[in-house]
Amino acid sequence: MVKSKIAIIGAGKLAYSLTPALKKSGYDVKSAVSRKLKSAKSLAEIYLIHHYTNSIQKIPDEVKVFLLTVPDGEIKRVAENLSRLKRNFKDSICIHFSGVENISALKSLQRKGCSTGSLHIIRPFPSKNIVDIRNSPASIETESRQVKAFLLHMCRKLKLKPHFISSDEKVFHHIAAVHSSNFLVGNMFNAFGLISTKSKYPKSILRKTSQSALDNVFKLSPAKALSGPIDRGDIYTIRKHLDALEAEIRKSKNNHLKLLRKNYIIQSLSLLEVVKAKYGKLSKDHQKIEKYLKDRLI
Repeated sequence: MVKSKIAIIGAGKLAYSLTPALKKSGYDVKSAVSRKLKSAKSLAEIYLIHHYTNSIQKIPDEVKVFLLTVPDGEIKRVAENLSRLKRNFKDSICIHFSGVENISALKSLQRKGCSTGSLHIIRPFPSKNIVDIRNSPASIETESRQVKAFLLHMCRKLKLKPHFISSDEKVFHHIAAVHSSNFLVGNMFNAFGLISTKSKYPKSILRKTSQSALDNVFKLSPAKALSGPIDRGDIYTIRKHLDALEAEIRKSKNNHLKLLRKNYIIQSLSLLEVVKAKYGKLSKDHQKIEKYLKDRLI
């Protein structure tokens, strides 16, 4: 199965990093497939894939491994379309790469005898530029020994760091990744904006504090890394923050600042849960902050 011919179905951001990694590792990528023929052709030409198509019906018969790099919401539909093909799936494998969908999305193929699984490479793919996936953690989800062996071998060849995950855990791992990556980017966007509007230099000002916080999270723990006004029960500073935001909102009528204000309150309330984890309970000062924030959450 390791030497089987592969079809990449989906020509989006992930495909542009996964395909060259597979080819460099000796995998035989036989076909590039996309709903748009132009997209399939572009992927195929860049990575020297001899066959490309916009129809799954035209996937060569010798393909035994189907790698679905389509958007999460398209996985079930593509799997169902594949399952309708007049071909023997009993010696085939289908893998999807979603972080939020589990393998139940591939049930239609499973019923046809296809072995199924998922591999979620946990790192951002912000564009079609090649991302180096080596040393990235990767979640393996499967009920098939054949797929388990295939994916472990693939992870070794691609230098990924695999771990196994149950179907029930899948979506919560993805939510965790969103918090640790996407929400982090959103917070940095807000932080940069608050400083750059005052003609300062956000990178040089924020780099050290941001990197120190992340270092402490992984060196100690999220709870032990907490500092700042919520940690020390400093309601005076929190009032000053919200008063300043509200004054700016009244002056500029900036809708994004309204969202930022609400985000500040919600995240501050969330940080009080971190305080509980750090100290075992909320002090009277923390309780005052909690009430104050809930009263202003309008």
